[in-house]
Amino acid sequence: MKKYYITILCGLFIALQVVLGRWLAIDIIFMRVSLVFIPMALGGVILGPLWNGIICAAADIAGFLLVPSQGAYFPGFTVSAFLSGAAYGFFLKTPFQPLDDFLKNITKPKCNKQSSTLQQSPTNPLSSASSLAVRTFLAAFCVTIIFDAFLNTLWISIVYERAYIVYFTTRFIKSLAMLPIIVIVFGIIWRTLGKFIERNVYPKLR
Repeated sequence: MKKYYITILCGLFIALQVVLGRWLAIDIIFMRVSLVFIPMALGGVILGPLWNGIICAAADIAGFLLVPSQGAYFPGFTVSAFLSGAAYGFFLKTPFQPLDDFLKNITKPKCNKQSSTLQQSPTNPLSSASSLAVRTFLAAFCVTIIFDAFLNTLWISIVYERAYIVYFTTRFIKSLAMLPIIVIVFGIIWRTLGKFIERNVYPKLR
């Protein structure tokens, strides 16, 4: 049962990434603006780094096969997609004790005054507002700045045989703009769907 459920989730997240990342995206001068980060982040928080990395890589390949008019296939983009999915899975799903201890220390004086939509849970890294914000920021920073602005710009410069700096400036500005958007939007989504996922999705994956 667990294997079938994971297969269904993988297919769902791949389909969502293709639709949001290819058909509902806006292309502007070697940049693509979309809401594809939503299924990428949800896939990470539900399935973890390895499965989500595979999902994102598969979605990149599927997107090229379904919409080849958006550019030539280059394996570097698939590598970036895998790393992006793994980053969302690592920061949003995997417990990381040094980070968790740090967040507990800085929020301890206010813990009695803060209210949270989700109850504190030692097994849920996103159970507190501070943990949700910091972990989402770290994941978004890796994806938008490191993998998109730096790594994907390198792949674009190789594919189109032009200087790296030609594309980097505009893509870096776009990545900086997307960073707070991802943090805010995913924070709202998790506060809305978090309880449902904890009660109805996580138990089926155990």
